[in-house]
Amino acid sequence: MADRSIKMKSSVEQCSSSESEQNSLDIDSKHFQPQSYVENLTKGFSLKQLMETESMLGKDITSLDSEMQTLVYENYNKFILATETIKQMTSDFKQMETGMSNLMARMENLSSFSLEINSRLQPKRESVARISETHSLLKKLQHLYDLPTKLKTALTKKNLSQAVELYLRSRIVLEQYREMPAFQGIDSDCMATLGELKEEIRKNFDMEDATIEVISESASLLLKLNENPDELRLLFLQSGGKCLSIEIAELSKEVEVWQKSNENDTNVLDLLAFIDLGSNTVITNLGLIVTSYKNLFKECCSPSESEKTLINFTMALVKNYFDVLEKRYGLDCPKAGKREENVSVLVRSLDKLYNKLQTLGQTLPDVDFGRASTDLISKVARSLCDRLLEDLKMSFESSLNLLREAIATSSLQGEDGTTSPTYIPSLVSQILNAVNQDVKNVLSTLEPFLDQSITFINMPYFYIPFCLQDVHEGTIVKYLSHISGRCEEFLDNNESDAKNASVDLLLVLSRMCFDASSSTVQHLLNYTTEQFRVRPSGTNVTPTATITATFRKASLNLLNQYVASEGDNMITLMEKSIENRNWMDYPEPRSARPAVKRIVEVIGKIDAKVGSVFEDGSRNDRGSDSSRLSYFGSVARQTRGLSQTSASSHVDRSLMSNIQKLFSEKVDLTAPVDFTKVSVVTAIVKNLLKAMLESVRVITIDRHGLHQFQVDCHFLHSYLWRFVNDESLVSTMLDDVMHSALNRCIDPSILSPSAVESISERVA
Repeated sequence: MADRSIKMKSSVEQCSSSESEQNSLDIDSKHFQPQSYVENLTKGFSLKQLMETESMLGKDITSLDSEMQTLVYENYNKFILATETIKQMTSDFKQMETGMSNLMARMENLSSFSLEINSRLQPKRESVARISETHSLLKKLQHLYDLPTKLKTALTKKNLSQAVELYLRSRIVLEQYREMPAFQGIDSDCMATLGELKEEIRKNFDMEDATIEVISESASLLLKLNENPDELRLLFLQSGGKCLSIEIAELSKEVEVWQKSNENDTNVLDLLAFIDLGSNTVITNLGLIVTSYKNLFKECCSPSESEKTLINFTMALVKNYFDVLEKRYGLDCPKAGKREENVSVLVRSLDKLYNKLQTLGQTLPDVDFGRASTDLISKVARSLCDRLLEDLKMSFESSLNLLREAIATSSLQGEDGTTSPTYIPSLVSQILNAVNQDVKNVLSTLEPFLDQSITFINMPYFYIPFCLQDVHEGTIVKYLSHISGRCEEFLDNNESDAKNASVDLLLVLSRMCFDASSSTVQHLLNYTTEQFRVRPSGTNVTPTATITATFRKASLNLLNQYVASEGDNMITLMEKSIENRNWMDYPEPRSARPAVKRIVEVIGKIDAKVGSVFEDGSRNDRGSDSSRLSYFGSVARQTRGLSQTSASSHVDRSLMSNIQKLFSEKVDLTAPVDFTKVSVVTAIVKNLLKAMLESVRVITIDRHGLHQFQVDCHFLHSYLWRFVNDESLVSTMLDDVMHSALNRCIDPSILSPSAVESISERVA
């Protein structure tokens, strides 16, 4: 351990000696040794280096000497200045010591003089205090003696608040000296005047032109006079309610003036001015009543009972005010629905009303004025939507009238009194475009309700019900349902519209409903959703599929009605052409009857019209020539069989006809109609041929009449096969007609197919 300490000590000494040796060569060090420094230079530097080092050292010495002189001069000047300052301070302190000594002496003199004065004035001070107390008491007594006169004067001048203040300032003294005989007269006079004062104040509550400020001040004065607070608060609310009722009645008169005025009358208040008037009178004064009531009766009445009375009072007045507003908005909604800017004014007025009621709600937090005002806004918005729905219905009715006029005009201009097939698609487009445009115009009219600057739009219990129930369901869905229902009214034979409806109108409406079910309904509902940014959902929202199904059903019913109407026209023409002929003395046929030609012509036009609005549809492949002429072979076979048994009776021929039907193709007369041209025309042709068959069954014909039916059937077959979906249907039904004709013929014999074709070609 000792060895280690010795080693550490020697190491430190070596380091110290090394540092000391290095510092002795540093000119700036305090250990600098000139001799060692010179020896070191001579050993390590050349002569030239030594000369340069000498020159550099000389410059450094000169520079240091100059700096040292500058420092000496500067410090010397500072030293001189500090010396002079110290001398001046010493002199000043001596003067201050002298002044302080004089001041202390004078203060001692003043203190002794003050004590002397206090001792001399003490008796007088006590006397002055007694005199002052006596003077104050005399002033109070003088005030009491003058109080009845002053109260009477203030009461005479109607300075009620001044009279109350006079009494309140004297009440304590008056009560203190009331029992003294000298003051009993004063007290009785004051009490009598005070009673008159209270009665005069109460008269303010019964004044018709009293303002809320006057009523509040009167209640405050009576409270200061210790009147019953419970009685006063009821009187205050009764009088305030009377004032507000008068203001509400004035607003109601403004509504009546507006109701009787016209749009160009400038002497009536517009909606914004009307709302401002109501806000500045009814709502503002109601807020004053609520605030004054709370300030006056908050501490002197039961909080729960007082608050309940105030809430009931407020809600009753707000209800009366809302009734007037609903009446005014009910008059403005029809006018607002005509122009978008009017709806904007309507919405801004509702927003003003909402904000004003929100401010009123801050004075009475227990009443949800926000919900109450939103309910009113919802009623107004619903009323506007109902009005717009009525406008939509009227517009659709106008479109229907224009459609009927266009069809009637086109029919009159047509060569055959029917609507041109090329004109019908444009009619469908026109009425669908009108429906689309009307709906978009209505949604555009309601856009001010979506303005984000409107305060009440952010209320969830307004925005979502408004968009879903009022706009989506209450306006658009109801309008679409009205359209489908209105179209189906043309199916009711008891309706005048159905009786006067043309077949072309049925066809146009059927196609319109078909397009609506395919695309228009979906487009309008999607457009409504996009505009109002609410996705329809829930049990209260009508599914799109339900609406499209309604339109598709209406379209199919209208199409069936069209088939029935056109079929009835064809049947009437066919039945009259058969019933009005003498078939027992019929001439030899020279051509197809004109009625048959007319029927073929009309069916061709029906085919063109239906084809202009519906797709062609699919047809079965056309059969061979033998199948197209099947009824010729069938009739020929039956006739040959009859010629071999000349004694056969009519029953035999009927039996053979019925047996023949067992092996013929059955025709489904009740097959449903679909939305294709072929299906529609086929249904009409089936009804026509069925009617022709029924007409033939009830007549009796001779041989030439049978030949005429043979020519007519050939003519019908030659043209009708191209209009139906299955050629065999025409062949089968014409076979039935010829079989019936054979059965009803007294001397049956038929023309050969070549003869029939020859007659037809000759006619052509």
